[in-house]
Amino acid sequence: MTRATADVSPQLVVGHRRDGEDPESHASVIALRGEFEDAVRRVETDAIGTAVVTVDPERAFEVLRYLYAAPGQAYDLLVDVTGVDIGGGRPIRVWYQLWSMGHGRQLRVVAELPLEKLELRSVTPLWESANWMEREVYDMFGVTFRGHPDLRRILMPENYEEGFPLRKDFPLRGRFSRSEQTRRALSRDLEDVYARAELEMAGVPLDELGMLDVPPDRRPEELVGGQDALEGKPMLLNMGPQHPATHGVLRLVLELDGERILRCTPHIGYLHTGFEKTCEYREWNQVVPYTDRMDYLAPMLYNIGYALAVESLLGIEVTPRCQVARVILSELNRLLGHLLWIGTTAIDLGAFSVFLYTFQERERIYNLHEAYTGARVTTSVTRVGGMLADFPPGWMDAAWDFVRTFPNTLAEVDRLLTRNAIWISRQQDIGAIGPEEAVSFGLTGPNLRASGVAYDVRKARPYLGYEEYDFDVPVGVHGDTYDRFLVRFEEMRQSLRILEQALDRLPDGPIDIEDYSVVLPPKSEAMGSIDSMIAHFKLVMEGIQVPAGEVWYSIEASKGELGVGLVSDGGSKPVRCRFRGPSFINLAALPFMVEGELVADVLAVNASLDIVLGEIDR
Repeated sequence: MTRATADVSPQLVVGHRRDGEDPESHASVIALRGEFEDAVRRVETDAIGTAVVTVDPERAFEVLRYLYAAPGQAYDLLVDVTGVDIGGGRPIRVWYQLWSMGHGRQLRVVAELPLEKLELRSVTPLWESANWMEREVYDMFGVTFRGHPDLRRILMPENYEEGFPLRKDFPLRGRFSRSEQTRRALSRDLEDVYARAELEMAGVPLDELGMLDVPPDRRPEELVGGQDALEGKPMLLNMGPQHPATHGVLRLVLELDGERILRCTPHIGYLHTGFEKTCEYREWNQVVPYTDRMDYLAPMLYNIGYALAVESLLGIEVTPRCQVARVILSELNRLLGHLLWIGTTAIDLGAFSVFLYTFQERERIYNLHEAYTGARVTTSVTRVGGMLADFPPGWMDAAWDFVRTFPNTLAEVDRLLTRNAIWISRQQDIGAIGPEEAVSFGLTGPNLRASGVAYDVRKARPYLGYEEYDFDVPVGVHGDTYDRFLVRFEEMRQSLRILEQALDRLPDGPIDIEDYSVVLPPKSEAMGSIDSMIAHFKLVMEGIQVPAGEVWYSIEASKGELGVGLVSDGGSKPVRCRFRGPSFINLAALPFMVEGELVADVLAVNASLDIVLGEIDR
């Protein structure tokens, strides 16, 4: 009745963090030079050696289609699409971050768009994941994507007319007109979205009535004629935005035929906090506390991912002790996220006891957080070039105690759930997605691996010395909700393996690099040396000066691939600070996964995606 996770897939090619210093030697660059010589405008590398190809915007779709379909290329995973505006009336750049599963290599394609012609052809015919990504670029930068199936705002209100928030001409504190027309439009937003769905169901041509302004006297008779007029038509069910099983402010509009789901339309943006915009107005180290608030269920993974990206721009490598310390903290936070997921998912499906087991273990990890950082949830402990401090006395003993005793709780949860007939019946064959569809939708992390694709950034592009650790990448077979449970459960065992190795090999030595232009000198040294005091003063008053350049750096977070895209102009603040939150892209696959399922299955499938709204509504 139960299934075992399959062996690690042999298809994954394990590469290296650096793709090569000479971009012209990159196999895809050579191929593009041969196929699209007139369309390739520039070839460069970013701070970690990833090839960056700037192409003619008019030919961008052709180039991307070739990279997607050509046998020697096969860039089947569209990792991210984002915009970059450096201001001053200069073109807006659109980044397409690509990864080839079969060849184990990455590439970035860039299209530079003049402000008077912010338009590209949509790549949704190639990758399903482009749907939400392109909508975000449209919403934040005003770039239009021809041929997009549903091009409208995604984080801002759909009828927001005050500009594009991530453009440099948009003020940090926002822009909301006080005109009566705008106030009325914004207040009607929820009603209009609901009315539009009703009109689509009734077959009313929206372009004739106007998508968002439908007076009651012009609505079709079926919508105002009472119960008899709606006989036999699909029903709309509004789930959320404040619903106990959506784990955040998420609204799902469900179109139903009885209990069966015909269509699911997610609406996000209720929690929009402007992290990316705000970070572009903060010094490099001041960004760290904002990363805590994105995935506040595993905050150190975001701290560490961001710090690694900045360090790559600086061209520095942290000390051996810091590397292992970051691995320890990363795996503890992976467990932290997975434990919350299992406990809350069990509650969603009616099993309360499991929650008590998992949250008791989470408290033990939070105790380690508190002993190290003084905080439990928002840790803010990572610094560019090292950590806020070294582990305090007794911390390692407490960590070892957790690692040695935690398997007992895992065994209890295994006995409670894995072979539980109700648990299995609520999850097996529900919300299934195959490997090809999962890659096309851009799923990463356990959600992708449950579909049989062994893609893990720790193996594909090792960082922090992960290539030196012995651990497996568990994968599923069926890609359903039950496989997503099995994969995460096995990943906790693998995290324990990594933790044992890391705790055992933690070397002596400093936790920070000895470069006082990046990290603060010790207080005793600053008080006894004029040079150290000057370095302390300059770093506090001016911040770290990061060399001009750009980078895309990704790590394996608890919910999937966390990407950090940075652009520096050589100053103390990022020009562009992009976070590719895995929850944002994973959630976009929910409509595909629940279509044809029952209403009760929405809770199971949505829970199995393990989303957190903090990294969705950035």
